[in-house]
Amino acid sequence: MHQMGICEAMAELGHDVTLHIRPGDELTPDDHAFYGVKPNFRIEKHPRPQVRGWGAIVNAVHVGRHIRTRSFPDLVYAREQYGLACTVGTGVPFVFEAHWRPRYRLQRETEAWLYRQPNFRRLVVISHGLRRIYRELFPWLPEERVVVAHDAANPPRHAVSSDAPRASTRLQVGYVGGMLPGYGIEVIVAVARANPDVDVHIVGGKEDSIRMWRARTRDVANLTLHGFVPPEHLPAHYANFDVMMAPFQRSTPSIEWISPMKLFEYMAYEKAIVCADFPIMREILSDGETALLVPADDISAWSDAIRRLKTESLRRELGSAALRRLQATHTWRRRAETVLADLS
Repeated sequence: MHQMGICEAMAELGHDVTLHIRPGDELTPDDHAFYGVKPNFRIEKHPRPQVRGWGAIVNAVHVGRHIRTRSFPDLVYAREQYGLACTVGTGVPFVFEAHWRPRYRLQRETEAWLYRQPNFRRLVVISHGLRRIYRELFPWLPEERVVVAHDAANPPRHAVSSDAPRASTRLQVGYVGGMLPGYGIEVIVAVARANPDVDVHIVGGKEDSIRMWRARTRDVANLTLHGFVPPEHLPAHYANFDVMMAPFQRSTPSIEWISPMKLFEYMAYEKAIVCADFPIMREILSDGETALLVPADDISAWSDAIRRLKTESLRRELGSAALRRLQATHTWRRRAETVLADLS
């Protein structure tokens, strides 16, 4: 969703954009429609064999060959080190965007080599937390070449409504995202158990995770596990929710520098948000202004925040403020303007 959103925004700024990517897990007749973006950019898919350590290299070679022999663009914008490395010899200016710190020696050495190339223009990182890490890893990298651009989302283009009339006046609490360890699903379940007078929904997750959590929560009548929902069908779910949960934990991967797309989507749909209180979240949200921030593992604090949000005026106030902040700084267009500034 990130890649599709930023490509659409770059194209809307007037650029001719081609996305080079491996085939996805979901087989769809129309990738643009599946992700709810305009078909204003091209998509080129390159094979990536499921061979540990070698799949990325094979994919990189395919991407590099395509760019060297067919397209030869004015700028290469990449999120993958090895594919980018295969294009550097063309002399085309390039930008690298990092969502993770380089975890392996080869990644670190590849990135260090990239940043020393004459056609390197800038490094884009998704948070100030990640910027600090990169400044420690590559202290010789000029400070002005490291740009922070949080993730983003767009407000829905059309008014959204639920697929079915609302059958209950009970508070509807939602979570949209993965169900992997560290994602805080246990917090959501605990909140559902502690608040039988509200309905709690989890949208997302793979089949094995869904089966496991359904087996564990048979006694939680107010919890609904919806499973994976294609992005194009998410608006109807958001329309049904009053409050959104973002239950990040200390064990959440990359909690020191994460810029979670779910937060921006919650903001885009003008929802009241209850979020775990970590320093990185305060780069995006303000407690009591655009969200309620609570200690990550304090179930009582989560429950208290949700009870506070039974007050419709507070939900409306928080949701409106969150949407205004998104529109001011965190839309895909704003992000595209930031990462491409002064490069044309």
